[in-house]
Amino acid sequence: MKYAFVTGAGRGLGKGFVDYLLDQDYFVFAGVREIKVDYKNTENLEYVVCDVSSDDSIQKCFETISSKTASLDLIVNNAGVNKDSVTNGHKEKVSELKDLDRNLLLEMFSVNTISPIIITQKFLSLLKSDPSFVINISSCRASTHDEFESGYPNYGYASSKSALNMMTFSLSKELPKNIKAFAVHPGSVKTDMNEQGDQLPYDQAKNILDITKNWKDEFNGKFMNWNGGYYPL
Repeated sequence: MKYAFVTGAGRGLGKGFVDYLLDQDYFVFAGVREIKVDYKNTENLEYVVCDVSSDDSIQKCFETISSKTASLDLIVNNAGVNKDSVTNGHKEKVSELKDLDRNLLLEMFSVNTISPIIITQKFLSLLKSDPSFVINISSCRASTHDEFESGYPNYGYASSKSALNMMTFSLSKELPKNIKAFAVHPGSVKTDMNEQGDQLPYDQAKNILDITKNWKDEFNGKFMNWNGGYYPL
């Protein structure tokens, strides 16, 4: 049996990954900020607390998972914040020059850019399979060729995801040969963060994981599109 750890797994794309991986006979550790009543552990699913903004929480999560398995085959760094969630609806504070707030911008970079790399660092010793994969969920907003260009500045989100792409590229220079890492634009997924999306989380999880099934060494460290191509920078 293969083992996976998915952050931000309680809803949206994260839940899509959980559901698809379970159908692929993975044991899934589903990382959530808090365990809710409707989060039910099943035979091949265990919910674990992981607040990705807290190094202490990440460490405790690692200790929990490493007590249950000696290895992971896959980490999906899905948890993130957007302009609305990080500002409690005051998106201008990370999106419009006249209103930019340093602390909120730093929080966005902490969660979207730094946390996936710290999780990779903490869980590195468990990535023993050959190959093992680290998937960092990025966004088309990280590209100057955004296919859904709105004209809205979106400083914090776009920049934090662009920086995540560079972090992923840097990872590829240092990770052991058995570990492959890539960032990926997941498409226009219908989630609480993107209510206008027209693609289902389960379907996009499948498409993204198909990249690992059709892996080429040239993908390592790259910014991919959900359909298996490169996303233009």
